[in-house]
Amino acid sequence: MRAVLLAGGTGSSKLLRGVQALGVDMTVVANVGDNAWVYGVYVCPDVDIACYALAGISDRAKGWGIRGDSFQTLSQLARVGVETWFRLGDRDLANCLARTQMLREGRTLTEATEVLADRLGVGCAVLPACDEPVQTVVSTPRGELGLQEFWVREKGRPRVLGVRYAGADRARPPAGIREAVRLADVVVVCPANPVTSIGPTLAIPGYSRLLRSARRVVALSPMVGDCPFSGPAGKLMRATGVQPSSLGVAKLYSGFADVLVIAGEDSGMVPEIRRLGLDCVTADTRMGGPSDEVRVAREVLSV
Repeated sequence: MRAVLLAGGTGSSKLLRGVQALGVDMTVVANVGDNAWVYGVYVCPDVDIACYALAGISDRAKGWGIRGDSFQTLSQLARVGVETWFRLGDRDLANCLARTQMLREGRTLTEATEVLADRLGVGCAVLPACDEPVQTVVSTPRGELGLQEFWVREKGRPRVLGVRYAGADRARPPAGIREAVRLADVVVVCPANPVTSIGPTLAIPGYSRLLRSARRVVALSPMVGDCPFSGPAGKLMRATGVQPSSLGVAKLYSGFADVLVIAGEDSGMVPEIRRLGLDCVTADTRMGGPSDEVRVAREVLSV
């Protein structure tokens, strides 16, 4: 089986590991909307979360970063007066430095990511959703904030007035992703914040059409009831006029998805989701450990 997985954030990494364990020929399309320049380096959080998870070096407890990483550089930056609200470990920072150097040498983000993934021993293609800069911008009463500022520095506390994807209109799906979707038996939309982890990719012109051309698209909802498994999805969905539930996710994905897998607790939503034109399957979607990750991956790939 060949699969393309649209990913972003910690929830996605769990499904990625499960699919990897099943031996599937996979290509990961990683969100770029929360990329940011921090400490003079270009940080790609969702690209790196995917790479670290698939390389077997991720910090499962935190959901981000490298297991056992140290923070000596960050401590020294704080000592000399630099704000250090963005936690970046020493080994993580080294990877970001390597990426930044490659970008300054003229390589594309796709090329730099391919080099890093190969050197980390990822074992499959991890591709940024585009090479052009796209930034998720959260509008708040305090002004516009980048996603890292909103979620990490401000801890998601400000009221959200809206969300936009700056630069998305000038971006396009890279050729490698278009080819991967053409060859794939299935495209999987991972359980991730539909506004800030999947939304930036869908906002790039060409992606919706590309997904509609796929043989089959299966999405896994990140919601149980009106709550996400983690993160600010519910708050951001409400702020953008989307019902914070699997039904709201279904409405967002109905233009291109064939099947939505939802938590068994939400089985009452199945008829309404099916009226949107999607098939809907219930399952135990919680992924508390490696065996759960494999079980959910098998479920998603078999529907």
